[in-house]
Amino acid sequence: MTSWDSFDKLFRILLITDDPNVIPWPNTLGCGKLDITLALTFKEANTELVKYPVYDLIIVDLDLIPDTSFLTWPSPVILLGSEMSVEQQQQLFEIDIDAYIVKPINFFSLYLKVKTLLKRSLLKKQLQKSNAALQAYLHANRAEAEMASHIFYNNLLDESSEDLRGFDRYLLSKSDFCGDLTLARYSPSGSIFVLHVDAMGRGLSATVTLLPVVDVFHGMVDKGYALPMIVREMNRKLNYKLPADRFVAASLVEVDLLHEQIGVWNGGMPPIYVLDAKGKLVKTFNSSHMALGILEDKSFDTGVERFELPNEGGIFACSDGLIEQVNLQGEHYGNHRLLAELSVGSQHFMTSHIAASLKSFAGLPSFDDDVSMYFLHFKELIFFLDQQQLSAKSVRSLQDIDPFRWELILKGRQIAEQEVANQCSNLLQQMGMSQPLCQRAFTVISELSTNAVDHGILGLSSNLKTYEDGFAAYYTQRDKLVLNLSVEDVLRITLDWRPLEVKPSLLIEIQQTGVGFDANKVLDSSPEELSGRGLLLVKRLVSDLTFSDYGRLVQVTLE
Repeated sequence: MTSWDSFDKLFRILLITDDPNVIPWPNTLGCGKLDITLALTFKEANTELVKYPVYDLIIVDLDLIPDTSFLTWPSPVILLGSEMSVEQQQQLFEIDIDAYIVKPINFFSLYLKVKTLLKRSLLKKQLQKSNAALQAYLHANRAEAEMASHIFYNNLLDESSEDLRGFDRYLLSKSDFCGDLTLARYSPSGSIFVLHVDAMGRGLSATVTLLPVVDVFHGMVDKGYALPMIVREMNRKLNYKLPADRFVAASLVEVDLLHEQIGVWNGGMPPIYVLDAKGKLVKTFNSSHMALGILEDKSFDTGVERFELPNEGGIFACSDGLIEQVNLQGEHYGNHRLLAELSVGSQHFMTSHIAASLKSFAGLPSFDDDVSMYFLHFKELIFFLDQQQLSAKSVRSLQDIDPFRWELILKGRQIAEQEVANQCSNLLQQMGMSQPLCQRAFTVISELSTNAVDHGILGLSSNLKTYEDGFAAYYTQRDKLVLNLSVEDVLRITLDWRPLEVKPSLLIEIQQTGVGFDANKVLDSSPEELSGRGLLLVKRLVSDLTFSDYGRLVQVTLE
């Protein structure tokens, strides 16, 4: 028989009986670990229970309290009594009595019952204590997670995204932290970039993976980098920082309103759909690249698909959490169902419509994975951008900005390290120029300075880009040539504001000391022969374009 000394606490027992000899205690039950209180009446028992509401065990002589409806104490209860009727047994069953011992009492049986119930009571209290500690930990942990989530999303990610009219996004996380993210941002060139990412894994580990991507997106879009260079830098950072088994599926879309085209890079994301005004599918951009963080830089493909920007309709994109959601019947939501819903939903509330459709389809309180999507409404986007530009023009008349001349001369490696287009755009904004003029100036300076550095000073050939993996070879060769730049290599940029002429105009001059070229031959070439968007684009944006010194000096006029 196990000794009471195996318990390491003092147990309190309430014995309710008018016959103290019904149990020969303390010889049978009593010891140093049991504190037994005797109540001779039900009234005394209630008085004792007021003093000490919760006993470890209550033993009740049923002959003293024939009405068991009063037995509603929270403590374990043993009843001592004579033979019972079926009705009494049913009544005891309903009030969940822990044990019933028939008189005359078998003291060994009573001993075992008491020992078992006290051990159960002890374990229950220990469990309650552990559960309370666990709940406190979970509450504190959730509070910390909510605070971290609030700081992360509100103070870090939202700062990297701009509130664009015509851009509608939806995000529903499976947990406090989300591996999906959608950001939109204006470039100084006037383009709108939309980044959509879905990191491998879930929760905080997936969210942290997105930080390098957000950092690159924010910094490079603000500096006016082209789409291929942005995704290349994202991949380079993730490939360097992430473990080998981690990656980030991503898509980057550029809506180039100035050149009326859409550029798309899709690496591991579901298809991106271009829809007309009635929701009919016009163009599909399937994933044609590896996700970010898998390939090394030399093997990474930055090829961009381009499409003429429609006047109406929009772009819809989603993460795989949407199309792979399974309902109670084991069916996937799928692309066919998605396209059917896109054709009937209002394009002003498209993400809300798809989210409602997904919830109805799933029939579940929560989704299986993070779900994110966005819709770009072209007509609304263009309209509000035009309104912003009109508003910007009315803020200050160009004639009110006094004349100024600004010049920047770079030598050696500074030529390749400085973001000259961004610096010029910032200067013009500080001088009070309108946003449309700043955007055109940024694009012109970016194109002409890149042309001057890459082709004039470094001597790179654009023909490299026409071959397979040409972009990678082009930039690899460029990085090597930059190391050979010396102080004899010079790039000069001049901004000359002339508000007093018939039409206020900005004269931009870019001069370089590299090898020249036959400018007239290039300018007389057909649009198909002009490399990329460079000079063809510049000719569309300026009122005058002139080369001299065998192509080493170029002058353009913006009105």
